[in-house]
Amino acid sequence: MCGLTYLFMRKIEENTRLVLLFSLGILILVASFRIGGFEGMPYGVLSLGVLTLAILYFFLKRFAIGKKILFIGVPLIIAVHIFIGFINQVDYLVVDKERLMDVETKQYIGKIEKDTSIVGYKKFKGGEGEDFLLISMGGEKKGNTIEVLEVKENYDETIIRIRTSYNKNPEPNPYIAVALTRIKSKVVILDTDGTNYGDGLLD
Repeated sequence: MCGLTYLFMRKIEENTRLVLLFSLGILILVASFRIGGFEGMPYGVLSLGVLTLAILYFFLKRFAIGKKILFIGVPLIIAVHIFIGFINQVDYLVVDKERLMDVETKQYIGKIEKDTSIVGYKKFKGGEGEDFLLISMGGEKKGNTIEVLEVKENYDETIIRIRTSYNKNPEPNPYIAVALTRIKSKVVILDTDGTNYGDGLLD
């Protein structure tokens, strides 16, 4: 936003430029509260970043080198962050439930259908070189279906973001199977409502 004001509104005062940047941070923060939940969190973090930039700009605006650091350094940091996020993405595939025909998997599905208190995940060996996680939501989520939004890695963690929605799913313990190219030692499964289904049997 500061770059655009320099490009199209060069004659405005530095304080006005600062107010515009600060106002943008406040607007994003308000939007994050309105969105709410897990989906609003990235916007909240973004607003903190913008507000931090506004504060830094307030202290560095008098120094030419300070403004150059902001205009060059911040985009560089963002580019590096995007690159790291890209390489941490994990290839995944939601497995068709009709393909879950091996004895061990069928026995486990029968177990979670009888005992709807089983919540979390269990790791299984895939037939094509890819392991998969069978994730169950528990009886409290009866009637819901599960959608995988994103799979990524963070150091020793595999992080799976999911979304559950009610649509009269007949399964007593809703579940989904997700095949991954690799699975870290710790698995975190986050629903958009903030629930963490990371507890499970990694064997």
